[in-house]
Amino acid sequence: MDSSVVTLRDASVADVGGIAAVHVAAWKETYTGLVPEGILAALSVADREARWRRILADPHAGGTSVCVACDGERIVGFASCGGQRDAGLRTLGFDAEISALYLLQSHQRQGIGTAMMRHMAAELAGRDHAAAALWVLRENRAARAFYARLGGEVVGEREEVRPEARLMELAYGWRRLGHME
Repeated sequence: MDSSVVTLRDASVADVGGIAAVHVAAWKETYTGLVPEGILAALSVADREARWRRILADPHAGGTSVCVACDGERIVGFASCGGQRDAGLRTLGFDAEISALYLLQSHQRQGIGTAMMRHMAAELAGRDHAAAALWVLRENRAARAFYARLGGEVVGEREEVRPEARLMELAYGWRRLGHME
């Protein structure tokens, strides 16, 4: 990652618009052909802004940490993490989760995603979490390869049933947060 151009920092409520725009754009870039078009067409920056405003208005209430990747002043990616919400993954010893990691395609393969994952791992370790997991669409081969390169192992599978589709997801886990290579 060229740190003179792209920087990571903790997100604030002022970043809601940029995070929401990246969230929608990254979904459309990444999931076209992987999820039904209706799901992508229904995405709304305004809806995502409302969601992220709630999260960032009081991040400590939900235990969520959010960082943004900025190219100059422009947000090009974000990641979030917190305590594990999935009971099955908690039972397997994954007490934390990476709940989101999105980066615009124009900024992928530059080390930014890896830096965001390491930032989230350090944040979780600083909160005394030992292990983390995340969910990814089974068909998202690029993301799966990325998580595997960082040392993640498939530790679970689930089916997310939506009115438009049944989506298969895999959980990738790291038993030791300091080992995201």
